[in-house]
Amino acid sequence: MEKLNRKIQPKAFSIDNIKFNNPKKEILENNIPVYIFDNPEQEFLKIDFVFDAGTKYQQSPLVATITNKMLKEGTKSYSSIKIDKTIDFYGAYLILSTSKDIATVSLYCLNKNLQHLLPVVEEIIKHPTFNKKELEILLHKQKQAFLLDSEKVNVLAARNFSKALFGKNHNYAFNTTLSDFDKITQKQLFDFYYRHYTTNNLKIVIAGNITKKVKSLITEKFSDKWRVSVTNKFIIHKPQSTTNKFNLIKKEDTVQASIRIGKIMFNRLHDDYKGMLVLNTIFGGYFGSRLMTNIREDKGYTYGISSSLISLGDTGYFAISSEVGKNVCKKAINEVYNEIKILKTELVNKQELNLVKNYMLGQILRSFDGVFSTSDNFISLIINNLDFDYYNELINKIKTIKNSEINKLANKYLDKDTFIEVVAGNC
Repeated sequence: MEKLNRKIQPKAFSIDNIKFNNPKKEILENNIPVYIFDNPEQEFLKIDFVFDAGTKYQQSPLVATITNKMLKEGTKSYSSIKIDKTIDFYGAYLILSTSKDIATVSLYCLNKNLQHLLPVVEEIIKHPTFNKKELEILLHKQKQAFLLDSEKVNVLAARNFSKALFGKNHNYAFNTTLSDFDKITQKQLFDFYYRHYTTNNLKIVIAGNITKKVKSLITEKFSDKWRVSVTNKFIIHKPQSTTNKFNLIKKEDTVQASIRIGKIMFNRLHDDYKGMLVLNTIFGGYFGSRLMTNIREDKGYTYGISSSLISLGDTGYFAISSEVGKNVCKKAINEVYNEIKILKTELVNKQELNLVKNYMLGQILRSFDGVFSTSDNFISLIINNLDFDYYNELINKIKTIKNSEINKLANKYLDKDTFIEVVAGNC
């Protein structure tokens, strides 16, 4: 074998094509779609039960999140202790999570143990009891975590930025207060559960070695018409962003200020989204971005600063975030706008653009490293009813976008007067 010479830099190759295989789709008898990412080479499974039950559907704060968390705190046939012991005994993971658009129940396990674990997951999904004692314990823990988080300037900035961006009563806004933990009732959870955890609100995504036995177990446990919700007419209202450009959440006992700057924009379905992803990467979307180079490397105002283009089910937004020393807060904000001005007045040079293109293509390739990552990417797409054709289009945009288009997008969307600023701490 030829000895590796570490003094010689490995050859770099451009990424020409990435082949994406959309999952095989099957439909259960009760019309639940099952998306299958098969990899016979591994004996580990990831099964995601994806419900249209995110926080945007709740009528009161906390209901969607607490409903999801309580699913595994006791069912008709299993106590919370028995659920935990069964999961641990078979070396599995059960993860319950809630985002703005969806709620998921995710099981990670060995193929050979699925027959023992799927009945537990079936019970969790179909027959939770929302035990009052368990609910009290969970709410106490969540309340304590809320109080602790409320002392952190980055959490305060994120919460208040959400309200400033969408309006405090909007479906996507963070509008939880401490008193909301004392208002949650068992009835609220049951009402939300019966409306949203139903066959017509569910998609199942399976990744791993999908044998005939795996398919038959899924069919056996989830193809019956266990619940169909009434027609759920959901209307999401237009965001009502605050008219206050600068919003300060004063916190005297901190040496840092947490900054959020941004605006309502659009989601993946918009024609300009892919081009804006390239612009965002240049601006603040990776470690070598302009924001990092200026505000961290040159000025030393922060350990990190970034910008993001966030896609949601019904809208999207652009956000810049950082924690800086309180004595340089205003200077850091000014530098953000200086970088925006440069994007609007000067063309990105070809060397920087090519670097960013290669970085983005590499990140896409990296994000599909393994069948589990592939299924995670797919779940993020089905929120907007997309498949992997989206990534083919994105790759084409990355490869073909010109600096003149980036300049036009910057002038079209990065108007300083349309941005909202939220700072927690001192500034």
